[in-house]
Amino acid sequence: MAKIILMHEGTIVREYTLDKERTTIGRKPHNDIQLDDPTVSGEHAVFLLIQNVYIEDLNSTNGVLLNDKKVSKRQLEHGDIVRIGRHELKFVDEKVSSFDSTVVLSPGQVTPAAEADKPQSYVVRVTQGPNQGKTIELTRSYTTLGKPGVQVAVIARRGASYYMMPMGGTGDHSSSPCINGKPMSAASVPLNEGDILEVAGDTMRFTTAG
Repeated sequence: MAKIILMHEGTIVREYTLDKERTTIGRKPHNDIQLDDPTVSGEHAVFLLIQNVYIEDLNSTNGVLLNDKKVSKRQLEHGDIVRIGRHELKFVDEKVSSFDSTVVLSPGQVTPAAEADKPQSYVVRVTQGPNQGKTIELTRSYTTLGKPGVQVAVIARRGASYYMMPMGGTGDHSSSPCINGKPMSAASVPLNEGDILEVAGDTMRFTTAG
C-alpha cells in the first residue's frame, strides 16, 4: 500500500492512503487532499495509481516540484518529496519500507509471547547543541526533529521498530541529517540502540527510555 505524508513547515499534518486511481490535490474543498494555501490552484495536481504511482501537474499556476525539480508528470519512488505551494508531500511505498523491517529469527532467538507484548520504548537524548540535555520521548507514530527552515527529520514508530527519514525542501539543501556521521538520503533508515543522530545543529543519541 502506498501513502502520502502531508507536511507544512516541518510539521506532519496528516496521512493519506493512495487506494484509488486518482487522488486530487488543490485549494478547492472537493479535492481529496485540500491545501489551504493561496499559492495552490483550485485543482492543482493529481496522484495517479496505475500499477505504479505518478504525480501529474494539472496546468497549475505555480507548478509541482519533485525533489526540488519542476515536473509535469513523473513516476514516484519511495521517499520522494513533492512540493505544492508551501506544503510537502512525502511518498511512502510500504512495500519498500516493510522490507527493511522484516526480521528472520532462528529458533534460539524466539521471544516468549509475554515479553513480545511489551515492546521496549525509546527516547532521543540531546548530547550536544542548542538543546543539550533535552530528552525527546518517542511515544507518537511520528516525532519531528530539527527546525523548519534549517533541517527537519522525522522518527517513525512502527510497532517495536523505529525509522528516521529526512524531510527535504525545508531550507539548506547543502546538508542533510546524519546517522552515525553519514548523511541521509531520501530513504528511511532503521534505528538501533546507541545510534548518533545529527539534526539542525543538535547531536542526539537514540536509546532506551529510563
